[in-house]
Amino acid sequence: MTTRSTLYDKDGKPTNDQSLAVRGEVVELDDQGGIVATYPGLSWKVDPISLDGDEEGELATRPTKPSRSA
Repeated sequence: MTTRSTLYDKDGKPTNDQSLAVRGEVVELDDQGGIVATYPGLSWKVDPISLDGDEEGELATRPTKPSRSA
């Protein structure tokens, strides 16, 4: 059996981009790829306030990708 961590974007789709992830979960898979166990204690979800701020003018704390200068 295999244990896998999966990240999800704001639309609920799996993503490999950590900067887009708003939720993550850890599952154990059988040899056919079916989920046989979940680990709720290892799952996480981003607090919406950290993405949008909670008051006008407050900065969100979400990391962003660095911009590349030409």
